[in-house]
Amino acid sequence: MMANILMINVPAEGHVNPTLGIAKAFAERGDNVHYVTTEKFKERLEALGVHVHLQPDFMKQLKGVDSVLKIMIQIAKDTLLIVKELAEQIEFDFVYYDTFGAGKLARDYLGIPGISSSSSFLFSEEFMKKHGPIKAAQGNPEVERLIREIEDQFGVVVDSPAQFMRNDGELNIVYTSRYFQPDSGQYGDEYVFIGPSFPERKDSRRGFQVETLRGERVLYISMGTVLDNKEAFFNTCIDAFSDFQGKVVIAAGERADQSRLKEAPGHFIISSYVPQLEVLQQADVFITHGGMNSVNEAIHYEVPLVVIPHDKDQPVVAARLAELGAGYTLSEDDVNADTLKEAVNEAVENAAYLQGIRKIKDSFQHSGGVRRALEAVDRFVEEKKQSLGNR
Repeated sequence: MMANILMINVPAEGHVNPTLGIAKAFAERGDNVHYVTTEKFKERLEALGVHVHLQPDFMKQLKGVDSVLKIMIQIAKDTLLIVKELAEQIEFDFVYYDTFGAGKLARDYLGIPGISSSSSFLFSEEFMKKHGPIKAAQGNPEVERLIREIEDQFGVVVDSPAQFMRNDGELNIVYTSRYFQPDSGQYGDEYVFIGPSFPERKDSRRGFQVETLRGERVLYISMGTVLDNKEAFFNTCIDAFSDFQGKVVIAAGERADQSRLKEAPGHFIISSYVPQLEVLQQADVFITHGGMNSVNEAIHYEVPLVVIPHDKDQPVVAARLAELGAGYTLSEDDVNADTLKEAVNEAVENAAYLQGIRKIKDSFQHSGGVRRALEAVDRFVEEKKQSLGNR
C-alpha cells in the first residue's frame, strides 16, 4: 500500500546525500515522499520523484563550533513549523529523520512511527555530551530560550540540548557497515547497518569539464563544504604539487575567497563546485578532511586516501581508517608542502592502503543496501500499527 512518508534532515551535503538512495527507493515503489530541505538540494531530490518543501538555509550562518547547536535548534524549529503546515493537509504514515535536528520532536508532535537515519558513525551519548557544540552551549541563554519556544509552540518535550545532535530511535538505519563502525558490538538489532548508496545525482555540472581528466593522473583535493579559512591550506597544496605529473583538482567550495589563492600552474583546476562522484571515478589519490560522505565515496571508487581531519566526526573516521589500514592520516599541525607530498606518495605507492579500502568496500557490498533498509522499515511500521491497533 502506498505510504505518505515525511523525511526531515539537516540541510548539509554530508547529511542529505546519504539519504538519496532510500528516498529514491521509496519513490520508485510508489510512496509519496515529502522531504523538508533547502533550495540547494531541490534539484537532486525532485529528480528522484520526491516532493520538496523548502526552508531557509540556516547553515549559511554557521561560524565555528560555538554556533553549531544554536543553528541545529533554529533548523529544528523551522522544520517543525513546516511539519505543522504539512500535517494539516497530509496524514503521514511515518517520519524518516536524521540523527541531527528535529527528528524525535517531529515524531512526537505527529504521533506517528519514527525511523532514525545516521549519516556517519554511531556515537555514544557520553561522547556527544563531551562534543564541542554541546559543551559550548551549556548554560547559553539563547539556546535555552529557543528550546522553551519549541516546547511551548509545539507541545513537545526536549530531553536535553544534546537531542538536537543525537536522535536515536526504536529503529535506526546506519549508512555504513558493522565492519567499519567502531565498537559495533555495542549496537543491537535496532541498528541496521546497510552501507552507503550512490545513486546518480542529477545536479548540473555548472561548467566543470570532467572530460579533461580522462587519461590523466589525477590528484583530487577537497576539504568539505562547511569549513572556513581554507585558502592557506590550498596555497600549501599549490606549493606542494606545482610539479605534479598530471591534473590537480581543488574543490575550493563556495566559502573560499579565490582572490587569496596563489597563481597556480596550468595543470591545476580550482573550482568552487566540483562534481565529486565523477571526479573520484577519475582520481588516483584523494586528499580529504575525512567527512563520512567523502570517505565512503572514495572507498566505493577505490581511491587511496590522505586524511587531514578537522573536527566533528572526522578525527574518529580518520582513526578508524588508520586502524583498518585504509588511509594515510596527517595532522593539521603537521601539514606543509613536504609532508603533503610524502603523504600522497605513500598513499599511492603502498598497496596495503588499497587492500584496506577494498575490505571496507566489500563489507559495504554485503550490508544489504536500501533493499535491507526498506524491509526493516516496513516491518517496523507494520509492527507499530499492529501494536496501536491492539490498544
